[in-house]
Amino acid sequence: MAVKKSKYSVAILLSTYNGEKYIEEQLESIFFQTCWQNCTLFVRDDGSKDGTVEILKKYEKLGKLTLECGENIGFVQSFFWLIKNAPDSDYYSFADQDDVWLDFKIERAVARLSKEDNAKPQLYFSDYDFYTADMIFYGHRKTKNNNPTFYESLTDCRAAGFTTVINKKFHSILKSFSPENIFYHDYFMYMLSFCITTPVYERVSTAKYRRHGNNESITLQEKRKLIFWRLKNFLFKSDSKFSNMYKVLEDSEISMPQEYRKTLNLFTRKKNIFTQFKKLLFPKRFRQKMIDEIALRFLFLIGRF
Repeated sequence: MAVKKSKYSVAILLSTYNGEKYIEEQLESIFFQTCWQNCTLFVRDDGSKDGTVEILKKYEKLGKLTLECGENIGFVQSFFWLIKNAPDSDYYSFADQDDVWLDFKIERAVARLSKEDNAKPQLYFSDYDFYTADMIFYGHRKTKNNNPTFYESLTDCRAAGFTTVINKKFHSILKSFSPENIFYHDYFMYMLSFCITTPVYERVSTAKYRRHGNNESITLQEKRKLIFWRLKNFLFKSDSKFSNMYKVLEDSEISMPQEYRKTLNLFTRKKNIFTQFKKLLFPKRFRQKMIDEIALRFLFLIGRF
């Protein structure tokens, strides 16, 4: 590995919980970054009951990370604690405990973001590859070759937290929000990015996303899990966790296009036949695949989203 010098500092934020099985592999991939000497790793353990903390303390003694141990508050609040207490840096990156980063991940993101106007908020994200629990490759993340939009972000999140990097200006805005009514920190950052900037998306894999489960039919399992998740969250449960997040943005004082705020209001107001048909006939696309778009419009029609 060729270690490279950079004038930009990067704070890597990692929340852990009962991750002893895979955490060391993730940590080593972080320490193996080509620009590691410009990075600081800030970890909050969310009340682990296994050996995760002992592993983290071992690396803390080596001076490779700063560790904060807290009670179990859930990963969203844990990440927001990290966001609000992170050391001052030029850029901020987010890490999950069981993935593996490619060694150029941070260097590439910083190089791309440094070309943007960093007096303004900026958010970068990339693609990633799917791996089994045993780190056997089984697929590339597939997205249509079109630019993501604000409207798409309301029902689909392309930006996984572990590929997301933000600049100082974006961080200052993000930490002004409270985690209440935010059910995914990375999804919220993704939606927020369209309101205050234009996210930087690179169609290149920078990380290995570990998926847990039976390795012999993992692709089929993923499809079944996706179908079950959609049924559970859209047909059999309230969509309040989505509308609550929309409401956080709608009620915020951030500057955004008026059309975006009107759209957020459409999705937060009380459902009635008028709003259902207005969403059904909305002129913008929400999903990448047409079959998903049709299914979503049906949910609009029956008042389930």
